[in-house]
Order: sequence, then C-alpha cells, then structure tokens
Amino acid sequence: MAGDENAADVFAIPDFWQTSAWLEQLVQEAPTPLFARDLHGEPIRPCHEAKAYCRAAAALGSSNLGFIPYTPITLAQDGFFKLPPLDIAEAKQPDARQEEVEGFSTVADSTSDAEVEFDPWMDLEEPSDRRTGLRTWDGFDSGRTAAHQPMFVSEAGPAAYDALLSWSADPLELGNWDVPVVEAKTYFSSLLALALGRDSVFFRKEDERGPFKPALPKMRISGYSRQILQGLESQALWCGSTLLELNAFVRSAYAAYSSRCGVALASSIGQILHAVEQRVAVDGRNPRSLLQLQSTIADVSTILKPFKKLASQLRPTRSDHDILSLVFHTISSLDDGEEYVRDILREILRRVSAPWVELMEEWIGTRRESGIPLTKSNLGETKGFVKVEAEAYVDDFGREEEDVDFRLDRSKVPDFMPSDVMDSIFETGRNLRFIRSFHPDHPLAQQAEIESSQPPKADWLYDWSSILELESRVSQYRDRLNDALRRSRRSTSLYPLCMVARAEEPGSMFRLDFFGLDQMGMEERILASINQLDQPMAEPSSEDTLGVIVRQRLSDRYRATTNQPDATPHRTLLPVLSFGGIASAQAQIVNQESLRLLFNEHDLRAHLGLQRNFSLLGNGIFCSRLSHALFDLDLESAEREAGVARQGGVMGLRLGGRDTWPPASSELRLALAGVLAESFGSHKGSRFRNLCSASGKSSGLPGDLSFAVRELSPEEIDKCTNPDSLEALDFLRLSYKAPPELASIITTIHLMNYDGIFKLLLRVLRMLYVVNQLHRDINSGAGSWRNPSNASYRFAKEAQHFISSIASYFFDTGVALPWQAFERKLDKVQADLDSHKDNTATERLRSPDQLRELHSHVLDRIMFALFLKKRQLPVLKLLEGMFSTVLRYAMFSRLQALGRADETRGDEEAAELYTDLKKKMQVFITVCRGLSEKGRGGGSMMFEELGVGDDSLVAQLLTKLDMGDYYCKH
Repeated sequence: MAGDENAADVFAIPDFWQTSAWLEQLVQEAPTPLFARDLHGEPIRPCHEAKAYCRAAAALGSSNLGFIPYTPITLAQDGFFKLPPLDIAEAKQPDARQEEVEGFSTVADSTSDAEVEFDPWMDLEEPSDRRTGLRTWDGFDSGRTAAHQPMFVSEAGPAAYDALLSWSADPLELGNWDVPVVEAKTYFSSLLALALGRDSVFFRKEDERGPFKPALPKMRISGYSRQILQGLESQALWCGSTLLELNAFVRSAYAAYSSRCGVALASSIGQILHAVEQRVAVDGRNPRSLLQLQSTIADVSTILKPFKKLASQLRPTRSDHDILSLVFHTISSLDDGEEYVRDILREILRRVSAPWVELMEEWIGTRRESGIPLTKSNLGETKGFVKVEAEAYVDDFGREEEDVDFRLDRSKVPDFMPSDVMDSIFETGRNLRFIRSFHPDHPLAQQAEIESSQPPKADWLYDWSSILELESRVSQYRDRLNDALRRSRRSTSLYPLCMVARAEEPGSMFRLDFFGLDQMGMEERILASINQLDQPMAEPSSEDTLGVIVRQRLSDRYRATTNQPDATPHRTLLPVLSFGGIASAQAQIVNQESLRLLFNEHDLRAHLGLQRNFSLLGNGIFCSRLSHALFDLDLESAEREAGVARQGGVMGLRLGGRDTWPPASSELRLALAGVLAESFGSHKGSRFRNLCSASGKSSGLPGDLSFAVRELSPEEIDKCTNPDSLEALDFLRLSYKAPPELASIITTIHLMNYDGIFKLLLRVLRMLYVVNQLHRDINSGAGSWRNPSNASYRFAKEAQHFISSIASYFFDTGVALPWQAFERKLDKVQADLDSHKDNTATERLRSPDQLRELHSHVLDRIMFALFLKKRQLPVLKLLEGMFSTVLRYAMFSRLQALGRADETRGDEEAAELYTDLKKKMQVFITVCRGLSEKGRGGGSMMFEELGVGDDSLVAQLLTKLDMGDYYCKH
C-alpha cells in the first residue's frame, strides 16, 4: 500500500520494472517535469529535465530509491505456467538464471551466491533460517533502523506513480500521460471554492447563469489520476450549483412569497447556507488531505440535498398550509435517515410553522392577538384558517336563507392536522369571540387574566419526556384558570377588582393608566415607567440552533439528542401530542363558560320555550285564540264593507265562511292583534329576565315575535286565493329573530325548520276545527243536516276520527315526546353547570356547538315524525290529499246550506267523497305500517343516544288510526 496518505492508486511493479536501468529509461522518456522524493516523502528538488532526474537517482543510489533486485523471467526457459520446484534440494541448486541476474544487476553485491527465498508454504518441514529480530530501547536510542524495501510503486512515493502515469507507453491504460500536474494546495482551494459556488483559479463561470467550467481541459495533482479526481470535481460542482440555487431562492422569497411560512422557510435555509459557508470557507480552508476534502464536500451535499428538493417543489402560489404540509412530509420521509439531517429538518419545521402556530394560539386565546381582530362585520375577510362568510341554507322545500358567521376554511388547514383537533380549535376561538363580543368584562375576555395563569406555549415536541412535561403544565394552567373563574363568580365587583389585584402583583407588566389616580399615584406610575425604560436592552443571542447543528456535524463533534429508537412517537401522532393537549384544555374552559353564559345570562331556555309554545303550537291558549281568530264564523268579520259600520266586537277572519280571500293586511292586524301578547303574558312568568329585541330596543315580545306574511311563488299565491283550498293559510307565518347572543344556538336553518313545522301544524289546526264543526252540525241536525245520508254520517264520523288521530299524534307524540327528552337533557346540563364542579358537563354535551347539534337533531326528529323530510314527501302528499278531500266535503256542505249545491247530486257527491277518503286512508295506513316496520328493523341510534330515540312513533299513529285493522279488512 502507499506510504503517503494521499496516494489512492496502488499497483504492483513487474519484475522487469524494478531495476534502476528501467528507471533511467522511464525518466528519459517522460515528457513532463517530475518531482523526486525520498523514502520519507520529502521532495529532493524539481527536475525539469529527465537527465537531471537520472543524475539525482544515481547520486542517491538505487537502494535509497526503494528498488529491490529481481530475477528475470525468460519465456523460453521457464514459460508462464511452470510450477515451482517441489524438491527443496533441487531448489537450492544454482541455476543459470542466477548468473544472468548478476550480469544485469547495476549494484555491486558481494553476496552473488545468495540463497533464493522460497515460499514458506512450500517448505513446511524445515523451519525458516531467518530469526525474529527483537526491538529494544537501546536500539531505538542508537537510531539505526532497517532500510525500507517497498513492494508497490505507490510505496515508492508519488514521484514514481507520476512517472508511471506520464509514460507515453501508458501501461496502466488510464490516458494520463498528457495530463498536466498542478499544485495540490491551489487545487484543494479551487475545489472548496467550487463547492461554495465561487470562482477560482481552476474553475470559473463564463456568465452569471452558466455552469462552472475548468480552466484547463485536463489536470490532476501529484499522486492521483485524472479519473480519481473527476468524481470529486462532479460532487463539488453539484454542491456549488445547489448552493447558488438555494441562495437565489432565499433572495427571491421575500419578494415572491407573501406567505409568512414561505418567508420563514427561506430565512431558515439562509441560516443553514451561512453556517455551511462559514464552516467550509473559514474553518475548513486548509484540508490536510484529499480524503478530508472529500468528506467535507460529502457532508455538505447531504445537508443540502433535502433543501434542494424542498425549493424545487415550492411555487410562489403556495400558501402557508401547503408549505407546512410539504415540510412535514419531507421530515417524515427522512425520519429514519441521518440523525443530524432529521434534527435540522425538525428545527426548520418548528420555525416554518411558527406563524401558523402563533395564529392558532391567538385564535384560542393563549396568546395576545396582534393586528386588527377579525369580527363578523369583516365579511369576506380571511385570517389563516378562519374566514367570515355568508353561508346560504336551503331547506327541503327550496327556501333559502343566509347566515354570516365565522367559518373554518379546511382548504387552508395542513393535511397533517387531525380534523377533530381542528374542529375543537375553531369552535374554541368562535366561543371566545362570543364572550369578548357580549361580555367584555369577563375574565376570559381579558387577555391579561389568561396570561396571568401562564398558558403553555404551543410548539413541536418530538420526545416523550417533553410531551409528559407539557401535559403537566397544561393541567396546572387549567387548574389556575378555573380557580380564577370561580373567584370571579363569587366576587360582587367581578372584574375590576381582579384587574387591580393583578396589576399590583410583583413582577407584573407596568400599565400606563392614570385615570382615577391622585397626584401621588401618578408620580409612582411615572417613576415606575422611567425605571422600566431605564433597563438595558436584552442582547440577542448569537448562537443559532441550525448553525450549531451544521457546525458540529461538519467538525465531527455532533451528538444526537437521543439514541433510543423508541424515544420519539410516530410522526402521525406528533400534531396531536404537540397541540391537542393545549387546545383541549382551552376548549374545555371556554366552552363550559360559554354554556354557562348562554343559560344564565341570555335566557336560552326561555327562548327555546318560546319556540315550543308558538312555533310548535305548544301553548294551549295561543292555539285556542288563533283558531277562533282564523276560523270562528260567529265572530264579527274584519273585512271592510262599504256602508257597513263595525260593531266593535271581537273580530276574526272567518275562513270557511267567506268567498273573498286572502284578507287584506288591515284585516290581519285587526283579527290577530293581541293574540301573541295575551298568549305570551299568560305563560310568561319570570323566565325572561331581559325583554329586548334583536335590535337592542325594548320590545313587548322576545325576538320581535309577531305575525308576518310568508314569501310565496306565483303558483303558491294562486293556491292561496282559494279559501277552500288546503294552502289558503300558507301566507301566514311567525316572525322571530334570535338575539345575536343566541344566533349560534338558534340558527337560521333552525328558524326555517320551525317555520315549516308551524305551516303544517296550522293546517292540522284548521282541519281539526273543520271536522269538529262537521261532526257537531251533523249530530245536532242544524242547517242542512236535518236528514243526512248514510255516506254523510260515515264521512263526518270517520273524518273526525282520522283528523283527531292525526292531530293527537302530531301534537302529543311527534312534537311533545322529542321536546320533552330535549328539555330533560337541558335540565341535566344546566344542573351540572350550576354545580360549579370541574369536568361535570355531560359526556356528550360539552360545548355550544354540541348544544346546537342537539337542537338540530331534535328538530330533525320532529320533522321526521311529522313527515316533513324530503324522502317522506310522498307520504305528506298523501296526507294532504286526505285533507283536501275533507275540505271539499266541507265546501259541499257549506254550499248545500246556502242553497247553491245541486240537490239532486247531493247524496251521490257525498258518497263519492266518502269512497275517495276511505281509499286514501287505506293507502295511508298501509304506508305507515311499512314505515313502522322499517323503523323497528333499523332504529335511529343517533336519536337514542341523545335521549330522543325512535320509539316507533309511527306505530303509535297506527294504533290511533286503525287499532282493529278495520281499513285493512275492508
């Protein structure tokens, strides 16, 4: 092997090359200057001519040049495949070739008859004559050492190898005979400059964007072939080109990227490039060997490779979440690679995600919000993953409403964040804005109160010890903030006292507030401000984490943070373990406090009860007053007649007893005036503590509850003009606007559902009044019922039974049962909140969002029981067809009483209407039986979990309609 550590190519010298005569011949034919070295590797002197080198070789002697005698091989005598002698005696006999060796030898040696050394494996019987020499300290002190006899050309020094490469015969077939030899130190410096993307003596760039090109077509250094150096040059060229590309990306990032995360990524890459350049150009500018230089360039290439991939995938149009996802997935793909590369990428992920994490902390309230706060009035604006948007809701019947609220923009959420964690984060921030908007003096609305509880800082955590420590800090923060909220609830002067006490705490931030202070207090505040401004500014630390990792790795002083393979959780768990605990603790506190404010401060139960009493017709007095105002024929008509003065009695619309329809707006006001106010006053009690309208002004009814006219299409308006049609009252609706504080619980889509239920129940209320009037008239024999037919008796009886059963099912089962379960749930939640115990909220209701979902499920269950779902539209159409048949019979009886009906076809028409009603009832009962069996086979588990499960409500309707299977038998 080579004696010099720089030698890379090793070749054995054939026997006929080991003579000084061959060396003289080699030097004479060498076209390039050679450098002679002794056995210790020290240069003797440059020989610019071949003869000068021959004289140097002769002066030193062949032994000093490291050549040994050889035995020439003759093909004629020996051949290439002649076996060595097996007989030792025969081998010891002198041979004719020995005489030839003595003739060709240039060194006079007295031991011409020396014995030939044999292979020790061929002479196993006799021990070797050579004795083992013992090394002693005396011999060391004397300084006498044995002469080194090299066996390979590389051991003879780079001069011999250079002479071999420069020989025009090219025995090694490397094509290096015409390659000039350059100075090693300059070549190393040029390679370092090339690795840093800089011009040098041997590598230059013709233009700014062009590639590097060597100054010489071919070149090498002493002791190395051109092929060996080409691989290192290509590696240094890749490294330099990558450095230039990354530097260009860093410079353009501040102008091209509007994304904060993109700028953070470019800044982090710039710090790594600065550390690499400092380490290579300053600390490693004088490499001791080519191997050391190669190791440095390889380490730099390993560091730059993932960032080249990142920069190539980034585009100016990429947003924060795209950049975060790209960096996270890059780290995941290299998580099992080099430890220092993994640590560098983790640190970069921490820095790149810092803007996004800060936005998340600002949204949930653990960090003070910077800039202009985002409110619902900023329609169309976006801040990170939160946007203010007007969302349109369309019910099953095509009615559309808009609602402006905060929305979670899932397209701007990094794909590594779990959806349930992001839903919790978004809901926490929205509930916190509810507290800040309507309760500005609440402790959670005061950022200083939250900061005094020392919320933990959100950051990426990669080891289990840090994660366990975070859980401990989160638990302590939750306990401190809960204690502060309990103290604030017990205090009479709730928030000013806690603010003053907090301002007087030692070490708290000085507040420049002079209102309400006397002269002494103002002087103390000014002196405190002067002392605070007099403090020296904190010097930023010059140590950079990324630079430290890079410098340690390039100087071989890097130590991994952990050596245990199981010390780091799986990468898919890192977002949950790093941010889920903080978000969960903050959500638990903010959501429970929001629920407590909704129940105790904003009369949520009273507003929900208002919908139950009026929109769902749960108030008996309201149903009675509304029924008389709309249908009672005994009341004075509110219709204006020319030349007829009103009597001043109770007036009504008298639907079913008039030909002109719909009524004018003045008639509606006269007939319905006082119905809502009287009904509300009878059940008001003390539930409403704040009778304010949605606009903030004083109002007689909560939510500006009143009668209004529903917006209808032209086709629907045409149907309303017929007083005997089922759609005659579809124009009438209840107008209610939820207060802004309750808009998140009683949403626009909920009000649309209430309106649809009220529309159907109002039809049922009308049908109930009509059939009761028919049944009473036919039994009393009044009017035209003195001699009714058998079909008339049957029709009145069965219609009254059918409508009464439908009304009882709708009011007592379809509406009452789900709503009672809903109120029991609310009672349980409110009791838990009033107990002031931690974590006592029910398992399935911990936030206003879950309360809104529960409200939606209850309304959905009611609409399902009332056949108002879109998939139940055929059943509803069948039911409305029976209602229309009853109304046609009522119109027939009214015309007959007025003498306008055809008396000859009276009984036939009554029989036809009865037959039609009976057939429709049979079909309806058959359909309901199928729905009941389907419900028993696969009940809705969702409603059962919420306490409003499917208790075979349709089966109860069947029991009311046809207990003895009368219609099925016939």
